[in-house]
Amino acid sequence: MATGPAEAFLPSPSLIVGLRLDGKKAAVFGSGASATSRAMFALDAGADVVMYAPSTPASISKWVESGRLTLVPQTKYSSSDMSAFSVAFVADAAPADQQMLSYDAQAAGVPVNVAGSAALSDFALMPTYHGSSSLQIAVTTNGVAPRVASSLLQEIVGKLPSDLETRLTDFARLSAVALEASRERDKALAKLESVSTDGDSADLSPPLDDISMAATATQTPEFPLSSPGSVTEESVPMPVLGLSKLCDGAAQHQLSADVQVASSYVAHALSDLCFVYSAPEQELGEAALIWSRRAEKNAYGEWTSALRMETRAGAGHALWGALTLGSRVTAIASTASLPFMLPVLSELVACRQPVVVHAAAQSLDNFASAQTDFSDALVALQSQAVFLVSSSAQEAHDIALIAHAVSQAALVPVVHLANGAHSASEAMTVRMASHTRLVGYVGAVSAAACRLNSSPADVIQLAFSQFKSSFGRTYDSLEYYGSPVAETVFVSLGEVAARVQTLLPRLLSETDVGMLSVRTLRPWSPSEFISRLPLTTTKLVVLNALGDCDGSPDVLLTDISLSALVGHSALPIEVQSRNVYGADQHAFINATREALGLQALLAEAPVGASDLEQQQQQQQQESAPLSLAVPLASVASAHAVAQRLAFPEAFATQLSARPREKTFDVKVTSLYRMTPETYDRNIFHIEFDTRGTDLTYEIGDALGVYGYNDPSQVSDFCKLLGLDGSQLITAVKDEQCQTRSIQSWLTHALDLFGRPSKKFYAALADFAVDEKEAKKLRWLTTAEGSAEFKERVADTTTYVDLLLEFASARPSFLHLVDLVAPIKPRHYSIASSAKMHPGSVHLCVVSVEWRTSKGELRAGQCTRFLSSLSIGDRVVVSVKPSVMKLPPIDSQPVIMAGLGTGMAPFRAFIEERAVRKMQGAKVGPMTLYFGSRHRAMEYLYGEELEAYHADGLLTNLRLAFSRDQKEKVYIQHHMRDDSELLASQMLGQDGCFYLCGPTWPASDVKDAMVGAFTAIGGVKPSDANKVIETLKESERYILEVY
Repeated sequence: MATGPAEAFLPSPSLIVGLRLDGKKAAVFGSGASATSRAMFALDAGADVVMYAPSTPASISKWVESGRLTLVPQTKYSSSDMSAFSVAFVADAAPADQQMLSYDAQAAGVPVNVAGSAALSDFALMPTYHGSSSLQIAVTTNGVAPRVASSLLQEIVGKLPSDLETRLTDFARLSAVALEASRERDKALAKLESVSTDGDSADLSPPLDDISMAATATQTPEFPLSSPGSVTEESVPMPVLGLSKLCDGAAQHQLSADVQVASSYVAHALSDLCFVYSAPEQELGEAALIWSRRAEKNAYGEWTSALRMETRAGAGHALWGALTLGSRVTAIASTASLPFMLPVLSELVACRQPVVVHAAAQSLDNFASAQTDFSDALVALQSQAVFLVSSSAQEAHDIALIAHAVSQAALVPVVHLANGAHSASEAMTVRMASHTRLVGYVGAVSAAACRLNSSPADVIQLAFSQFKSSFGRTYDSLEYYGSPVAETVFVSLGEVAARVQTLLPRLLSETDVGMLSVRTLRPWSPSEFISRLPLTTTKLVVLNALGDCDGSPDVLLTDISLSALVGHSALPIEVQSRNVYGADQHAFINATREALGLQALLAEAPVGASDLEQQQQQQQQESAPLSLAVPLASVASAHAVAQRLAFPEAFATQLSARPREKTFDVKVTSLYRMTPETYDRNIFHIEFDTRGTDLTYEIGDALGVYGYNDPSQVSDFCKLLGLDGSQLITAVKDEQCQTRSIQSWLTHALDLFGRPSKKFYAALADFAVDEKEAKKLRWLTTAEGSAEFKERVADTTTYVDLLLEFASARPSFLHLVDLVAPIKPRHYSIASSAKMHPGSVHLCVVSVEWRTSKGELRAGQCTRFLSSLSIGDRVVVSVKPSVMKLPPIDSQPVIMAGLGTGMAPFRAFIEERAVRKMQGAKVGPMTLYFGSRHRAMEYLYGEELEAYHADGLLTNLRLAFSRDQKEKVYIQHHMRDDSELLASQMLGQDGCFYLCGPTWPASDVKDAMVGAFTAIGGVKPSDANKVIETLKESERYILEVY
């Protein structure tokens, strides 16, 4: 078939015109319902119809008798017959016949409409509108038959009054159409000029004197006079402009999209016609309108026509008309449109017509702010259409697909409540299925439903099950979260349910509570609802968002109340309700707490400007970017963050680098290397100034250091994934909602360069759009793949390594926050006594470095951070208690065994005893066994130890430098030589023994101690181990090994 350059003839605004057929001849091919309806439309418009069909449908036999309709056997048709007609309709024909007839029509210059194929048609039927003796059609320049369509359009525009714009200045929308028509006229003329050099151009142009058209836009009440042409591509997210990328190739694609784009993508892919009913304050369906204008093909290889409609009484009749033509039909609507569509939806349910309505559940409050609102949606439940609910962009894509599958398989209208106000415009990375997989999934559900002859409820469950098999994500009609023994259960849907879910960890820490998220509002089963509740449930709290709570009944509350009465619950159930429409986060939290009988969180007066300035200065002084601990999971807006900074009491904002943890901001005052620069181990001493903080510590405590990832590596990672490091993200981590920039999340919160567990491998597999990569990731979590998994662990494969290796797996950033382990503080034994060094805390640290199997040099996250610090740098730390405590009586003997940096706590022990001795206390003997490789390289704090030994405080200093002589000497060797000392002090003087360092010598050390007890202390060999256990229980034999 000859086609013109598509770029010059992308679909124009669909001008509704009347095709005058009075006295003309129309050809109809087919004998089914679609062909019959087309014949009736042509007859109503005054045409004489020739119907090429094998038999005469009973419904039009009277027209045959009247002579207005002639029946001709299909076998009698010849291509030369086409030139006798003014218009042709092709229905109920095989694809090959459709193409052949469309070619014949174009060759004869006859406008043609092919049912279900916009690509082969010159115009679309608009059967719900009636003009004066004319057939209502939509004229487009679709790139398939450009000369026919352009000529028709040229005549339409040419017959408009030349002063149309002046006449209609008071009607802005009509003016928009006139201006658009003028543009299309110019484009059509340019196209005709460009093809005039072709030899067959004259043959392809229809005889315009045989077809007359009249613009009838003013006679089409449900169509506004604006058009898809008013949408600007610049205002639409990137996925809108790259739909063709999703048609083929990978099974799934990961793109940044909001709820509207995600659901519109599925609607466009699985529809022939898409009607957009948008409320004045909303911009719904913009993506679908642009895709239509750009002639993006759907999953069936055809053009989907998207048309903007008015929301008014009788809205939805266009759905009926399109369905009678056999088209796949979808509507994108605000929930405010649903009450107007209620009569049509009810009729569609009664007639079992497959149509999907994607509705946005939101409205404007009195302050013109968008709020989640289910009031209109619940009114529309009266239609008994299937109602499914989603709450995020990924869910919108998934539930939209499930909705289309259910509608086709069960032959029922399905309403998909696609989002609430908070999630509507938040973009996230969405795994969008390719066209091939969309069609395959819908077909699989239909085939399975046909075999089972299932009810709509069964088809919904079948669709959920098939979706998990096909895409790996799990959905259910009712989804329970929380305690299995909850007495109080919240019931909610959509975005409200998502907000409750973010609060569950916090509520569960105070009481047993559960939450039931309603995914399927219709059909409703009381027994199924009750079966999903814990047997202990005695109270249900329905959380709903109803903007029109006075005028609209809470149908959800009614359903749940009746279910509690007739659903055969184990215990009597009380049902309460809370309307959370317009509730901010503080009010929302209190609504849940009050329902549970918990004390409400009181909002105090906002802080003043001076306090705010002080907080901002404090924030600027912090070494690490701060997080705003607020319980809301989403992409954070700058306005929301500013509110929480300005009014911390009202929003319970916590300004902290580490929310919910007691941390301190300390300054580096000293840092020096203790081993030679030429030595392969970097062991360094670092001191922090704690003055001006509340930090206190006891002997033996550990200092938790909050290191962070290398900012340059984080920046490289952001570039790799296309992340904007400055974007603010609010998400839950460690049961705490935090607001940080993406750069801060990756630098200070997520252990991006740590080793992932098998759980991450399995989760990442669900995001891999490459089937081979998904299979490999899952295999690594199995017993068969355990050997390679262990090799990866030994080789310190990181989260970043996996994301680079499996490039098709691209979780959204919010998913990364959920999946990547948090950066935990690295605890180091404190190497100082607070009494000897008031206002200061010391550490002894060894840099951890290694090479991977690929030869890459890597370093431990926290030691890299510490070793890179400079004097004056600030560090966030915490204090962790330890069992490494000095004995309660100063005179008790102390025996210490430290290897390498395991010396750190014993330096603190010695300093503490030194202070006590200076204060006049009688201190007991102290013995130190210290081990390292070389005296010249790793004699840590050697000068101090020698001084304490000379002073007599350190009674015995036993050094084991393993590699300074031919035969290796370890601390356990010296302990065997000191059996008499060990037995005497441990068994006769209530001495305490401590070991700190690596794990490997622990058993040899124990053997040396047992040998001393049995050889010198008179302990029977059979009782020696019991003596050791008794010492451990009394905290006199303490190991801190790693």
